[in-house]
Amino acid sequence: MNSDLRSELHKKAEQAWPDLELLIGWQAGYDDLHTTPVFIRDSAEISKLIWNPWCTQNLAVYVAKHFAASSGKDDKKIGVCVKGCDSRSLIALLQENLVARERFYIIGMPCKGIVDLRKLHALSGAARILSVQVNAEQVALKSAAGVLHFPLDEVLMRKCRRCRYPNPLIHDVLVGDPLTPRTDAHEAYNDVAAIERLSLQERLAFWQGELDRCLRCYACRNACPLCVCQDRCIAETRDPKWLTQYMHLPEKFMFHFIHALHLAGRCTECGECERVCPMEIPVALIKEALNKITLELLDFEAGLDPQRVPPLLTFDAGETGI
Repeated sequence: MNSDLRSELHKKAEQAWPDLELLIGWQAGYDDLHTTPVFIRDSAEISKLIWNPWCTQNLAVYVAKHFAASSGKDDKKIGVCVKGCDSRSLIALLQENLVARERFYIIGMPCKGIVDLRKLHALSGAARILSVQVNAEQVALKSAAGVLHFPLDEVLMRKCRRCRYPNPLIHDVLVGDPLTPRTDAHEAYNDVAAIERLSLQERLAFWQGELDRCLRCYACRNACPLCVCQDRCIAETRDPKWLTQYMHLPEKFMFHFIHALHLAGRCTECGECERVCPMEIPVALIKEALNKITLELLDFEAGLDPQRVPPLLTFDAGETGI
């Protein structure tokens, strides 16, 4: 992490601390290539905060599921660090009145992209990566076989290579300078367009091959900041009973497509569902396809404007359906 950015993060966190009861950020993980969420309840722990290309977790997932209903201590707020995609998740929660804006202090982190460790392993062929140095254009990877260099774009997560919102869209304070988006709306759905160019039979074969690997571990659901009804999830409810626990392909299809439809017009494309999948299934593609349709038909993108109501959460008795 750039030492100046880290110092700026710590300084701004310390300035905000008197008004906070909790600060959610990232801290170093078990090695230099991993980070983990940190929940700071004492100002002495602010020094744990870090910001680097490994800070992948969307911390907004904790906001609605754990802290939305908390009343606060003496009207103190909950601080949360967010990247651009994470900020869209917060806005989506605000759009649905699932959280109250006044409860949170948002520290925005302009993001140049998050490195995909799986891609590093695949490109290098190294079973064990000793260290990685990341700069603006290149990644230097050190393993037992020596040092390898890769263009940064080749090892970023898929969501980052198509990112249109590297800067947090909502924040109380910003750490670092705003960045230029990597792409625009016309290019953001190139991966979806590639699937759409396949015939129906080819698409079916593609998704059968991908979803047949699903373990039904529900990591994709658990990591999603907008999946807020887990205690009533169709995957586990028995009254009514929508799904069995069989590992048959039709059951897997049923879960993933209901999951996606529940996120239609709501998904902020943070990529957490895809990142946490142990079988590396590109499940985010399903949600992106629905977002592409929502953008084309309804001119709406989730998580951009806190005041705008998602189109599928509205009701108009005069609607004709045309």
